[in-house]
Amino acid sequence: MAQTKFDKQVEKSADSLVLGIGRVLAGRDLDGVKRTDATFWRAGTRVLPKVEGKVRRRSYKPGWRRLSFRVALGAGVVESGYMATRDLDATVRGVQELWDNRETALAALEPGGIGAASVLTVGTAAYMVLTRERRELMREWVAPLHDALYRPFGYAEQTDPRRYLHIP
Repeated sequence: MAQTKFDKQVEKSADSLVLGIGRVLAGRDLDGVKRTDATFWRAGTRVLPKVEGKVRRRSYKPGWRRLSFRVALGAGVVESGYMATRDLDATVRGVQELWDNRETALAALEPGGIGAASVLTVGTAAYMVLTRERRELMREWVAPLHDALYRPFGYAEQTDPRRYLHIP
């Protein structure tokens, strides 16, 4: 018996779903393109040949770290949805109360927002001061060396030079 067009579409969708779940559980890139030599237990050290474009930092992470992040994120979303719908009347009353008393809610959030902005500003300034030497080293020495050496060493151009160049 021949498959109908609908049956083929359902089968193709089921295959895509199974492959997607497999990629999530294996800690691989979700688009199925392998960009680095990272495995499930070991972090990547180089970009694979014939990889086009920029390789994101998460592609270098081992699969177990990617999997743990995905599981934690998914659990947080599911838990948030469960808690919001557990007592739907209370959730609706709480949101309605916030909506009716917008000025009070914003006034309560204002000191926290000012504090968070202050901490973020001071933290950013400290980070910029503390990492200035490293940025200058990267700009003056590591980046030009990478441009000169990535072909002879057999690395892809997108490889992060800090992965193989260590200049004190």
